[in-house]
Amino acid sequence: MDSAIIIYFFILMVIIVAALLFTGAIGGKGKTTTSNSTTTQAAVNTSSSTSSSVPTTANTTSTTVQTTTTIYYSSCLSKNPEVPVANGDFSTGTYAGWNESGPGFGAGPLNLSAENNNTDKNYTGYYGSLPWNGYNGEYAASSFQTGLALQAGNLTSMPFQVTELFLNFKIVSSQSSKLYVEILENNTPEVVTHFNTYSANVTSPQSTFLNGTMPIGTLLCQNVSIRVVAGLTGESREGVGYIAIGDFYMSNNPVYTKGIVSNQTIAP
Repeated sequence: MDSAIIIYFFILMVIIVAALLFTGAIGGKGKTTTSNSTTTQAAVNTSSSTSSSVPTTANTTSTTVQTTTTIYYSSCLSKNPEVPVANGDFSTGTYAGWNESGPGFGAGPLNLSAENNNTDKNYTGYYGSLPWNGYNGEYAASSFQTGLALQAGNLTSMPFQVTELFLNFKIVSSQSSKLYVEILENNTPEVVTHFNTYSANVTSPQSTFLNGTMPIGTLLCQNVSIRVVAGLTGESREGVGYIAIGDFYMSNNPVYTKGIVSNQTIAP
């Protein structure tokens, strides 16, 4: 009888141990399963918290939008410190890549070297005997094409993609509501700037090119055009009333002469 009881309890213990091993309640295999379950659950909990918590989701969305915008800008932001505008310095000696409206800027850009050396027989492109200076190249667009006679006209570049934050250039301009530079998107002015280079303390403002800049960062990745407007006509007195400009290039850094912007409008 006692032997039968002992055998019964032995068989019962074997069944219980086997059941515990099968369910993973004891033994190394059970710990591994529990650990994996905990890790998986932690990952699920993290994901669930991000997606189900309203405040967390709002913050994450806000951050994502800002990051996405930065990536969008970076997709076309140039890695080069400077990006020239096509024929922005008029080095071709022509207005190739630009469209003219009206006779104001003449048949072509001024050959500054020829003007300074008195070898250009067609016209006197500077005021009196003051040579052009402060320019980086040979050619510049100017509405001072025929001595002291001014004619109205516009000069508009072909569209180009904005890949930098600023448009830099060289300019001579007196203060006038009819002399200005525009940045156009779809033929709509987005940035309009009037310059007065005569306000700078230079010896011969009529023929000294100064550094001008215009912000174009709000138009990154967009196709834009430059339009130079010369709306004054008649006789120029003391060299006032014309605009000369060139050496256009884009850059992440503005290069400008302080105090020469008389008015600037940026579209909202």
